Amino acid sequence: MTRLTIGMPLYNNARTIERAVKSLQQQTFGDFRLLMSDDGSTDDTPAIAERLAAGDSRLTFTRQPRNLNYGNFRYVLSRAETPLFAFAAGDDWWLPTYMERCVELLDKNPEAVCATTRTCFVYEDGESFVTPGTVALTGSPEENIAKYFDLYYENSRMYGVFRTGVAKRAFPNGDHYAYDVTFSAASMREGVHLEYPEVLMHREITPPERYIEYVRRDNGWWLTRFFPLLPMTWSLFVEKRIPRTRKVIAALLNVNLLQHRVYVERFHPRLLPLSDKLLRWFSVH
Repeated sequence: MTRLTIGMPLYNNARTIERAVKSLQQQTFGDFRLLMSDDGSTDDTPAIAERLAAGDSRLTFTRQPRNLNYGNFRYVLSRAETPLFAFAAGDDWWLPTYMERCVELLDKNPEAVCATTRTCFVYEDGESFVTPGTVALTGSPEENIAKYFDLYYENSRMYGVFRTGVAKRAFPNGDHYAYDVTFSAASMREGVHLEYPEVLMHREITPPERYIEYVRRDNGWWLTRFFPLLPMTWSLFVEKRIPRTRKVIAALLNVNLLQHRVYVERFHPRLLPLSDKLLRWFSVH
């Protein structure tokens, strides 16, 4: 039985998809199947993906009849029938031992539900930096979730190798802004996250201001626009039932307020003084 499914949701990745797929084909761990799913691309992504799939029996390609948005991630995950699963972005690339090292960590540590490596972000001009966002989280669920939000920076750990059952249970039931954060945090209910201490994954950096633009697309209610992480918070506490301890609540409150400030700064800069007062008040209390 194949051990690993890699799900690659695609949208207008014509420039980078060949690099991404070839880096997966060159993995030293070859016992995988790669599911590519296009979400209504308007460039040559489908044609390139179809050509790549035709040349490797491990690769399959699906073109969605309508745009699924975050549901395209749910789609590839739902098709996984292997013990292990990993998401792969169409603009990332991996060194040949990435999957091997992650699978080894999971094989040696049955208490772990996710394994990744250190990750390097690359700018268009070639400048790069190593993100702290994949740091190992090896405490209790409460400790790990609180630390994850205290260190909240970006979510490259979502692209680690997961135990498939955990990944399916952790993925949010509905679409919302920061769904990927829900996914990562919810998986910590069931086990620890490990990190191999070598940079084996590279990601093209997406300008942070682009993400805040998604709030108005994803959140229709004025309150969830001003506080973009409210749907994520509701999903974690109500659907995924993460620990409702003081430490976790405090960490989530902090990231909610910080993301609120980012939204206000982008769309309502005149309200920044009020937003800053709110942040100061909660930091004191």
